[in-house]
Amino acid sequence: MVDSKKDDIKLSKGNFVNYNKGNIEKDYELKETLGSGAFAKVVKVIHKKSGQARALKIIKKQKDQDPARMYLEVEILKKLVHPNIMQIFEFFEDKKNFQIITELCDGGELFDMIVEKGNFNEDEASWVMKQLVSAVNYIHTNNICHRDIKPENILLDTKKDNVIKIIDWGTARFFDKNKKMNKISGTPYYIAPEVLFEKYDEKCDIWSCGIIMYILLCGYPPFNGENDSEILAKIKLGKFTFPDEEWEHVSDSAKDLIKKMLTFKPEERFSAGACLDHPWIKDNTKRKINPTLGKKCLNNMKKFHAGRKLQQAALTYIVNYLMTKEEKNEMLEMFQSLDKNGDGVLSKEEIYEGYRESLGDVEAKKEVERIMAEVDIDNSGTIDYNEFVMAATNRQKMLNKEKLEATFNMFDKDGSGTTSADEIKAVLCSRNENKKAVEDLIKEVDQNGDGEISLSEFKEMMKKLLQ
Repeated sequence: MVDSKKDDIKLSKGNFVNYNKGNIEKDYELKETLGSGAFAKVVKVIHKKSGQARALKIIKKQKDQDPARMYLEVEILKKLVHPNIMQIFEFFEDKKNFQIITELCDGGELFDMIVEKGNFNEDEASWVMKQLVSAVNYIHTNNICHRDIKPENILLDTKKDNVIKIIDWGTARFFDKNKKMNKISGTPYYIAPEVLFEKYDEKCDIWSCGIIMYILLCGYPPFNGENDSEILAKIKLGKFTFPDEEWEHVSDSAKDLIKKMLTFKPEERFSAGACLDHPWIKDNTKRKINPTLGKKCLNNMKKFHAGRKLQQAALTYIVNYLMTKEEKNEMLEMFQSLDKNGDGVLSKEEIYEGYRESLGDVEAKKEVERIMAEVDIDNSGTIDYNEFVMAATNRQKMLNKEKLEATFNMFDKDGSGTTSADEIKAVLCSRNENKKAVEDLIKEVDQNGDGEISLSEFKEMMKKLLQ
């Protein structure tokens, strides 16, 4: 049984998102500029320790700027683990700039794909919308509102697939269900009418999603005009049509969902969860899973056991920072097939359904309890995408020499060749009272009793996961 003191150490992706002051080029090699604006630019970078390509967003500091807004964006990104939300790795700050390191999505903007295609067929559109609404459902469940959802803020993960990622969380905020938001935030074409009246809730994101769905299916927005004033005046009225020329071949089911998302009164508008449950999304987005891969994933989860917090921390770091996009995306279809309600996390019931057919009712229930205890590392009551990847991936592949050494170097901050209680605490703990728990963790692994963990002791601990 895991020691209660050690159990006090709560692990999440946020443990590993470092805040750094100083020169970013110590850790990253800067490559080509991917895009730029008045106050920000995005540069491709290579992480020197892992060799992985990432994106660096550089935001120039403004004289009247409140840095709290930037810190809030980072705090929000640290909390979000969803396959359709861009992942943050690190945050740098110097006298002139804020700099955020995120995953690199090189498939281009959804906006560019819309321009190129003109419009999407219903199968293509429903797959994009399922991913988008799943991410929105996830953030709303976590009391976060994006407030500027538009095709320019949706990237395609790679040029080869149609996995989307929501980016640009600069206008996002935590919300209180009992209070309305009042600051106008958003972009003409996509902004909800209630935002213009300065009294709104998280349903403004659903309106934006409805606008995107409309554009995907016909190639133009439902509220158009010669200038922003005209567009916003039409949005305030909220009346739109489906002109026959472009819409006569679009299904009634698709039109029905758009109407539910673009309902003028927010209290009558669909929630993200209701959108995911709508037949147009449910019936059009069923995917056949490779049965061999599915079986391997479920078997790997059955065998997963990482009782020590240090093992869990190392695995969390490997999944978040060292696995390639291809390695993680291989798991994505399996994750989505188990995620029946499409909310971006796996519940007990969904995991149970995944095992019931092969194990039977009683054994499946036992297995689910064990998996939740072992795999739900952040104690959220659900399995997020990174936790699933950690448990479902082939461990021989995940625990190779290069990944283990890179993970050890992450703990060994001063490069001494050993990692101390203070170094581990800096990564794992946010509260002072966890010092004793960290010392207990070290004792479990510290074979020579010197109070520190060497690379060989660390590797020995991780190899136990293969037994």
